[in-house]
This record gives sequence, C-alpha cells and structure tokens, in this order.
Amino acid sequence: METLKTAVIGVGGMGQHHARVYSELENSELVGISDINLERAREIADRYGGFPYKDYKEMLEKEKPDAVSIAVPTKLHAKIGKDVLAVTNALIEKPIADTVENGEILVNEAGKNGRILMVGQIERFNPVIQFFKEWAERKKIQYLALTALRLGIPVFRPGLDTGVILDLAIHDVDIIRYLTGKEVDEVNASGVSLLETPPGEDHAHIWMRLGDVSASVIANRIASRKIRRLGIIFKEGYAEIDYIAQRISLYAQYGRPDDRLLYHPKRVIELKREEPLKRELSHFLECISLGKEPIVSGKEGLESLKVVLRAENIVNHR
Repeated sequence: METLKTAVIGVGGMGQHHARVYSELENSELVGISDINLERAREIADRYGGFPYKDYKEMLEKEKPDAVSIAVPTKLHAKIGKDVLAVTNALIEKPIADTVENGEILVNEAGKNGRILMVGQIERFNPVIQFFKEWAERKKIQYLALTALRLGIPVFRPGLDTGVILDLAIHDVDIIRYLTGKEVDEVNASGVSLLETPPGEDHAHIWMRLGDVSASVIANRIASRKIRRLGIIFKEGYAEIDYIAQRISLYAQYGRPDDRLLYHPKRVIELKREEPLKRELSHFLECISLGKEPIVSGKEGLESLKVVLRAENIVNHR
C-alpha cells in the first residue's frame, strides 16, 4: 500500500495518540502536528515526528497531507473540519459535530469535494466487536436486548466541552446501531450534573427502541473504576463483551418447564490484544488508498449524533 502523508490537528488527550500511531504505521509519514499551544505541538513533534504548527491552515498549505486527524473540542469540529475537507481527507474524533446541522455541513462538504470523511468511533475497531458481529451474522442470531455500561475515572481532557452523553455514551449508541443493523425509533433519558466543570451531565441513563430490539446505556464519567461492558440478550443465549480485557463470554440458553430461562456458561473467548486506534487509523488510510467508504462514514457518525442529541435534549429539559 502506498505511503500517505499524515497530520494531526489538536494534540491533547486523544490527538497525541493519533500522532503516535501515525508515526508507527508503515504506510504513514507523519508530516505535521498542529495545536493552538505551539509548545505542545513542538513537544509531540519532537516525540513522534512531523513539523509543529500553531496555525493548522499553514500546516495544510505547506505540508499538503493526504490524511488529517482532527482531535479538537467538539464545538470546533465543523469549522476546522470544513477547512480540512476543502483540501484533503479527514478523520474527525467523535462526535462528528456539536449539532446535526454542522454534521450535515461536514458530510456535504466531503461529498462535494470527493473526500474521505471518517468519524472516530473507536469501539467499532475493538477486536471483540468485530469478532462478535461476524459471529452473530454467521449464526443469524436474533437480538432481543442490549445493555451497555461505560464508567470512566474522573480524568478530564483539556478542551472537553460536552456532557457524558456526547463524550462517552455515544460510543455505545453507535455500537448498538452497528451490531443490530437497526436505527433508533424511540429515545428516553435521564441524567444528572454533579460537577461545575466540565459542562453538562456527568451521569446519564439512555433507553432506546430499535424496531423490536430494546437497549439501554449507562454512562458515568466520575466513577472510581473504569468499566466498558456490553451485555447482549438474544434468542439463542447471552453474551457479555468486555472492551478493556477484549474478552467475550458466551452463555447458552435453556428452557425449564416453568418457562424460566437460565443462562449457563458456554465458553469464554480471549482474543489477541490489539490497539483499536491502530486498527482505526489503518482502516482510514486504507480507505483513502483504495477510495472506499469507511466503516464509520460521516453519515454513520451523523446518525449516532442525532440519537445522543435527542437524549441530551430530554435530559436538559426535565
């Protein structure tokens, strides 16, 4: 595969890892690092390569990258994303934008200019999700309900400007849509704000209906323990996915005369540990080289954004 010139805009919490991975990929030449804090840009450039810039427009003009990761505060996604898509391909960290209108602007801009636009929904590239989706499609399982639990320790990233629904719960909303292949028909939500900063709710519970499938997401960003799990009830049994351990526990379902359903251990699948971000960025570069649509296209990112904004709106108006 051809070597592509890569660059990163915004090298705070997540952006620094984009720079690291680009520096490690064989088909990537990291040429530019841009951050409003020039000293930070220099620090990351010294560590991973590329030339540091304060002005991302100058970087785009001088370096002419083939692929750019955008990891800036959500409210800046539309402005910076539009500027990048005018000249090259972009991966925008989730959510795609702060409003549906701004997300649509980015999708339209990519289409108008013939660019690849990908949204950084990293959990789609977790080996456990890829394995389970392929297994479920092969077995033709019938989903009944999904329950996601996403707790994060209180380490807030510089520039974080959203509540926990857009920051964390969007991962699980996206995965539930991806696994079931269904869109969300109904949404309800509750939430509570416990801290003054960052803004928005710090704990949220979202309920969804996707056709004949029900789902719920609990997200909390001030818990003392980090948990990333997804429970899946389907007609043939039950599965529990542990994103962090990259482990799937499968249980068979048995009926009793009194119609109670009991779940009995069947098998535990331990997958080879792989970094989801490396898989994600490799896919991004592959899509550019081959001219194919990403697994998480701009349109896909927009659909997940619509759901979480509906949930956030309910929370804010209770």
